Amino acid sequence: MDREYGVDGAVSARMVALRPSARSVGAVPQMFGYRMPPLPGVHRGLPSPYLTLVFSLCGDLPIEVPAGIRSRAGAYGIPVGGLHTRPVLLPPITDAAGRRLMQRGIQLAVNPLAARAIFGMPAGELAGAVLELDEVVGREGGELRERLTGDVVAARALGQVSRWIDGRLAADDQAPVAAELNRAWRLIVGSGGRMRVAEVARDVGWSRRHLTARLRAEVGLGAKDLARVSRFQRSRSMMMDSARPLAEIAADCGYTDQSHLSNEWREFAGCTPGQWIAAEAPALSQLHHDS
Repeated sequence: MDREYGVDGAVSARMVALRPSARSVGAVPQMFGYRMPPLPGVHRGLPSPYLTLVFSLCGDLPIEVPAGIRSRAGAYGIPVGGLHTRPVLLPPITDAAGRRLMQRGIQLAVNPLAARAIFGMPAGELAGAVLELDEVVGREGGELRERLTGDVVAARALGQVSRWIDGRLAADDQAPVAAELNRAWRLIVGSGGRMRVAEVARDVGWSRRHLTARLRAEVGLGAKDLARVSRFQRSRSMMMDSARPLAEIAADCGYTDQSHLSNEWREFAGCTPGQWIAAEAPALSQLHHDS
């Protein structure tokens, strides 16, 4: 199992999709085991319509979170990241001598509408933030972090993570999220942000203003920003999966032109698509396709 998903043992760097349990598949649509060599420079954690939950198996992760024109830095063993519209910066992990180290762990994409069940609060309360898991769920987060500290065997870590997620979902006593919110989120994210907000509002029977307010409170982004982040994520996936010209990607993702795409990238990634491709895409694409 360790060699199978590449976070333990003498195996090549890789990122491999893991299968969530039947109970958690709706709440956790994506789960990856990763083993990554040190990337050059600082890695960007890019905006996504999903919450990010990372279980590091290589010690605390240094993370810098945008906060206006400043950034606040910290080290996290199990970081919980809310929805955001700026890149989160991840400097390399180094040893006492300053040498960059291999990173390994398990990363989950969490449906923000499942945040009440898993984290005990709406994703809106996590918007723009990165917190340690025990700051969100209390003592059990710290206990889980202790169990994952040290030279943890990957299969055992995966079992710990899966049992914790399933336990949180099984114990969920939160009121269900409104059906209109579920449908609106699926329409916006499922269309890659291409469905117009007015059409989504009309479909669910709400005004645009009410839809935006309810989404912002529940997931952390209003309807327009959720659509923009969804388009951005789709463009990023297309850049990793193909060598198509940026103008074609822009058209397929619903941008007015390549300049519109580049402007959105400057805001969401802090760089142009070309700069991101040159700095990070080759290494990430190799990991992506190794699954």
